[in-house]
Amino acid sequence: MKKTIRMVAIGSVLGGLATSWLAPKAIAWYFTPPIEMALNCKVPIEWALHKLQLAQLFGTLGGAVLFLVLSLTVFKGKDETSVESI
Repeated sequence: MKKTIRMVAIGSVLGGLATSWLAPKAIAWYFTPPIEMALNCKVPIEWALHKLQLAQLFGTLGGAVLFLVLSLTVFKGKDETSVESI
C-alpha cells in the first residue's frame, strides 16, 4: 500500500510539473487575441489563466492515475508483505 501511495504522489508531482512546463506553450500557440483587446487585457488574461489552471489540474490527475495503473500492474507481484516478529 505504501508503494502505491508513493507512486501516485510521484505521478501527480511529475504530471503537474510537466503540465506547468508545457501548458503555457500550448496556450500561447492556441490563443489568438481578439481585435477588441486593444486596451482591455482582462478578459484574455482571465481566459488564459483559467485554461492554465485546468491543464495543471488534469495533468496532475492524469499523472496520478497513470502511476497508479503502473503501480498496480508492474509492482503487482512485489508486495511489501514482510511481517516482523516482536
